[in-house]
Amino acid sequence: MKDRFLWKVIFVFSVLLTIYTININLKMPIVEGEYRPDFITYGLMFFDFFILLGSFGYAFKIKIFNSKVWKVTIVMYPLLILLETLFDFYAGGYVIYEMITHSLLVLFLTCLLVAPVIMYLNDFKVIEPEN
Repeated sequence: MKDRFLWKVIFVFSVLLTIYTININLKMPIVEGEYRPDFITYGLMFFDFFILLGSFGYAFKIKIFNSKVWKVTIVMYPLLILLETLFDFYAGGYVIYEMITHSLLVLFLTCLLVAPVIMYLNDFKVIEPEN
């Protein structure tokens, strides 16, 4: 039970955060000038799911898919988060301090959510026996 306990807690946190963000994104009215491209919205929903799967797989030591899927997820998820943040800032209405604070919070949460998936790649490495 204590094995990877912290990562199990992070998995539960990421499930709650993902449910919250999906709920907010579905309720968010489209205001003129705040258009976000569909590839960002749907890409984030898609890779949120893979972040959850990767966190689950790492926390409970279950291999899901292969390492190539997780490598793509590790690259695409932060990229889409960065694009989403940039589109939100270009919509306007933010002062520089809000932008810095929001960016640091998003960076911290993204690192926290991607960390188990990065560590999950080590579970896929085959340990070759020494001859």
